[in-house]
Amino acid sequence: MSFREGVSASRRYSLSLPADLGSQVATFAQQNGLGLGPAIRVLVARGLSEPASVEDSPAALAALVAAEQAILMVASILPEGEQRIHTTAQPATDAAGRRLSMFRESGVRPREVDG
Repeated sequence: MSFREGVSASRRYSLSLPADLGSQVATFAQQNGLGLGPAIRVLVARGLSEPASVEDSPAALAALVAAEQAILMVASILPEGEQRIHTTAQPATDAAGRRLSMFRESGVRPREVDG
């Protein structure tokens, strides 16, 4: 097979990786007896076949911090605010779980946002 490994020119992509990620790809390729091109294709296919996870994304963490800050601000001005935080925690968790399920079931995928 040619150096293009069966990939037409219209399907070729230029890819720049940070040094540490490039080293990880090279290690993966070597450990699996693959060239860099096939290794990258395997890793991309794996990544696309798994559900997207944004639990630790910067946007998700920023939203969590903002929500927590809003809760504490409200608690600081309401009578028995601390108690209300504790009594509403489980219903809020349940509601958030239902909302996340709606997104997962609809097939809507979150977009990466540069900040």
